[in-house]
Amino acid sequence: MDPAPPVVEDLALGAFRLVKQGLGLELDFTPETLPLLDHYLAGRRAAEGGLADAESALVGPCAGAYFGEVVRRTLPEELVWRLPEDPHDYPGWRLAGAHVPLSFNPIGAALEALYVEALADWGAHIELPAEQRARAERVLAEVAPVRDEDYYRLTVRYEVLEEVVLLARRT
Repeated sequence: MDPAPPVVEDLALGAFRLVKQGLGLELDFTPETLPLLDHYLAGRRAAEGGLADAESALVGPCAGAYFGEVVRRTLPEELVWRLPEDPHDYPGWRLAGAHVPLSFNPIGAALEALYVEALADWGAHIELPAEQRARAERVLAEVAPVRDEDYYRLTVRYEVLEEVVLLARRT
């Protein structure tokens, strides 16, 4: 597996530092640490005074890069980073399947986890061709219905991505 682009690696290590400082726990780029990141993000939301724009501008990209790296390193599909020419144009980031037609923006997913709502123009949802999307929605509805408040957790997004990758590989 190719290493992550330096900007992704730097931001992902930023998430490592934020969680270590905030919770005293270490992330290790495994799916088992995503609940720790979810807990950290929930704590940032609940902090006195709410989430400041400057804080979300730091935490969102760091958490998103970490989440993207967990996905890229652990799912059974080769996923590659597709970054815009300006790597600080975070809405333009994509993590895309090399052999299956799926993509999403991990920073968008992290920001949605921070705000617990859909954010326009961030591309956090999983993009699939229409036929595969319909099939994935049917299978996911049967396998594990997700409560609205849980959908935005990165842990749940990872589980959904696992199922979508497996479905996409079978078609």
